This record gives sequence, C-alpha cells and structure tokens, in this order.
Amino acid sequence: MSGIAMETRVLQNFLRVVQAGKLGQAAAELNIAQPALSRQIALLEVDVGAQLFVRHRRGVTLTEAGLLFRDHARAILAALEQARAEVSATAQDPGGTVTLGLPTSMFYVLSADAVAEYRARYPNVFLRVHEAVGHVIESLFHDSQLDAAILIEPRAMPGVALTPLVSEDICLVGPQEAGLSLDRPVSLDELAKAPMIMLDAANHVRTRIESLLGKQGLSLTPAMEMEGQPLTFEMVRRGLGYTVLPRCAAHRELAAGRMSAAPIAGASLGWSLAVSRTRADAPAVRALTELLHELAQARIDEGAWQPAAAE
Repeated sequence: MSGIAMETRVLQNFLRVVQAGKLGQAAAELNIAQPALSRQIALLEVDVGAQLFVRHRRGVTLTEAGLLFRDHARAILAALEQARAEVSATAQDPGGTVTLGLPTSMFYVLSADAVAEYRARYPNVFLRVHEAVGHVIESLFHDSQLDAAILIEPRAMPGVALTPLVSEDICLVGPQEAGLSLDRPVSLDELAKAPMIMLDAANHVRTRIESLLGKQGLSLTPAMEMEGQPLTFEMVRRGLGYTVLPRCAAHRELAAGRMSAAPIAGASLGWSLAVSRTRADAPAVRALTELLHELAQARIDEGAWQPAAAE
C-alpha cells in the first residue's frame, strides 16, 4: 500500500472509531483485529503528539485535541476525494463537488434555471447551493465556504476574482393598486413618505437606500421589518406597505400583475460574479461560471434582467 493510501486509511479508521464510540465495534466494521486497530490509534496519537481518545469501560470518547483532529481529518479526506474527482474529470465531463452562493433576489430571474441547466449538462458534479440574502452570501464567501457566487457590489476579497455582470435599478415596490410604473421614477422625498416593510439592517439594498436618503436629510418610514422575501411579497400584495428591491427580484410579480414598481431616482446597484481563485480552474467550477455568464447575458437580452437606465 502506498504512503498516501496508508495515511488515508489511518484517517478513515480513526473516523470509524469516532463514529462507533467503541474500538471493538469499529474493528468489526473495518474487518480488522481490535489489537491492530488499537496500535494504529496509539501510533496516530504519538504522531500528532496528543491524546485523541479517553478510554473507559463503555468505549472511547474524544478529547479536546481529538475533536479538533476529527474536523481536520474530515476536511483532509473530503479534499482528497475532491482532488481525485477533478483530476480524473475532463472539461467535457467534469466531476467533484461545487458550492454556489445565490442571493434570494436571483430566484426567478436566474437561480432556478442555472441550477437545473447545470445539473442537466454536468450530472457527475454534486452541486451544493446556498441561497440567502446578499450579505449572508458574501459572508459565506469571506469564510471560504463557496467556490462561486453572485454578489451585490462586493468589496475586494483576497483570493477572489470579481467580474461585473450588470448594474440595475433599485425599485420601490408596492401593491398593484398603488399604480407605480417602471416608466415613472419616484423621488427620494416620495420614498421617504411610503410606509416601508423594512429589510434586515445589514441588507445591501437597505443600506444603499438609507445612505441616499441620509444625504438628503431624509429617512425611511418603517411599518414593519422582516427578512423572508416570500412573506415580504405577500404583505406588499395585501397592501400593508411598500418595500425596496432590485428590479430583478420583483420581475415575476410585476409580469403577473400582482405588484407594481417604480425605479427610485438615482438608486442602482451592481451585480458581480465572484469566483475563488484557488478553484477557478477546476473543470466543474469553470463550467459553472461559464454557464452563469451565459444565462445572465440571455436574461439581459430578453429583458428579464434590465440594466439601469444609465447603462
């Protein structure tokens, strides 16, 4: 057995003991003698320079060092599996795992089609998707939990390549009977008077609007605050208030005639595609970013994702 394969097996056996909680049970599951497994664990503890298990009559439990080593062992084995999948894959038939971050605003205009199309084109890739509000997606990228994401005007991040996609209007969105029109922008004065269903304080759209209002000595008029987009939409449809959203987020509701919207004068935001530089050349990640660019341009061309008037 090669050195790497042997070390991998040791980590796998260690994790099996962790899962079983008993050396005897783990040895039986691994089909090896218990004394051999005990020696293997003892040598591993010598190698890492720390006691990993506390032995007792009921079995074994992890020490604090053991808990830390368990997390590293899982990460190492996952990284090795990912490397094997990517090295064996071709550009035409990539494999492995890709983690994508998508903001909730993208659901109707891009997200569902992107996931479905990627799955259809690359069935051997395991796609993990995080859908959340924009600032949460950006936080996940900061924590190195994503390979790629669509972000709202992200700050420069070490090890992350950013490619602008489009800049679009921020809109005041209200019930259909409010009679808002995409052809008639509303002023900041008008916005300040509208009873608002507020987004989370950390939301990029809210902070942008509050900054613009603050420069004019104005502020939003809060009616309520919530985070979930489906519930926000329902409250708007029922006439309980207005909200502010990127135009793309309200595209489906506007097309169906369930809500009305108007651009806010002077308010826009930019969307960018963010890709981890360490993962950008992996065939599965490269295929994903190419697809996202392709779909984004298609949505712009067909008018579902409209650039801000200044563009």
